[in-house]
Amino acid sequence: MSDLYDFATQKAAISGHFAKEHEFRLRWLPHYVENFPIAMRGIKLKWENCKFVKAAQVQIPNKHGVYCFSIKLGPPFPEDIHLPLYIGKAAPGYLSERFESYFKERKNIQGRPLIVFMLNKYKNELYFWWAVLPRRDVDTVEEHLLMCCHPPCNTDLPKREKLWAKAFD
Repeated sequence: MSDLYDFATQKAAISGHFAKEHEFRLRWLPHYVENFPIAMRGIKLKWENCKFVKAAQVQIPNKHGVYCFSIKLGPPFPEDIHLPLYIGKAAPGYLSERFESYFKERKNIQGRPLIVFMLNKYKNELYFWWAVLPRRDVDTVEEHLLMCCHPPCNTDLPKREKLWAKAFD
């Protein structure tokens, strides 16, 4: 992408103007989902969530962990179906700091293009999910979540062969 295109796209997204047609693709890898508990060797995820609004900041803990942005699809789909758009980690920082940083990125002309698009296009449907983890587990869990599901706004994905093979050593 050219810098001019990036700038124009970012500016349009921040202003709330979006192309009529925009396609997001989610890759779901059932084999990795089924083997996730084995790869995690006893690490349990207890997910919590809130609507991604400033007022929800008080709910987000000052702890390390993994997080996910999702949108609630709504009608005509069944109630409570969420589509993951981005998976991330809070380490070395905290979940509360990551949550807050996305409000700044929403208006950042230099921000990551897909993230800026997501934060602006879906600002009324966006949910923030998090699971608190010990610092030592954060990187591994995030990488394995990204191998189970390739959300459309994640651009850096781990190498499956290298990482998943280590899980079964």
